Amino acid sequence: MSLRHAILVLLQDQEASGYDLAREFANSIGLVWNATHQQIYLELGKLNDQSMVKYRHIPQDGKPDKKLYRITDEGRDELIRWLRKPAAPPRIRDAFMVKIAGGDLSDSASILRELDDQTDLRRERLNTFESLASKLDDTSRDRDLFTYLTLRRGILDQQAWLHWADEVRSALKKREEQPVSVPTSV
Repeated sequence: MSLRHAILVLLQDQEASGYDLAREFANSIGLVWNATHQQIYLELGKLNDQSMVKYRHIPQDGKPDKKLYRITDEGRDELIRWLRKPAAPPRIRDAFMVKIAGGDLSDSASILRELDDQTDLRRERLNTFESLASKLDDTSRDRDLFTYLTLRRGILDQQAWLHWADEVRSALKKREEQPVSVPTSV
């Protein structure tokens, strides 16, 4: 997946400014694909150059004109082509999991501190997903249905992570109750 496809998905139903898209990223696709304002504006320029999107100027008092972007037929064709192509499995890049893999060189207290911080973030993300899912008013409409299904995946991922975190806490408690040999350098 690329940022261009995420932007085209957001523009499929209505036109939006770069600012609007950045806000939508924070509330929807940004939950599964991150992008900064700068990355969004840069990609909008590329999409415009490739005729995937067009924009119109909206005059604003005391401010620069707003650009409202909309998807073109070429952009919609590209989006449909991409949607029909099999997605590659996601690559996992998780620094905390690498720390867990090397946990035998660390103390349980350090691992638990970071686990607690990660747990707080995951609970916050879970609450966000659940709140957004509860606001969908009509999952009989395709757009709401697919947004809901995306949110459900996020909800289940966070719940599974929180369950795993409980297992880590239990394992570390057992670790502390048993003497463990610490590797020594040669």
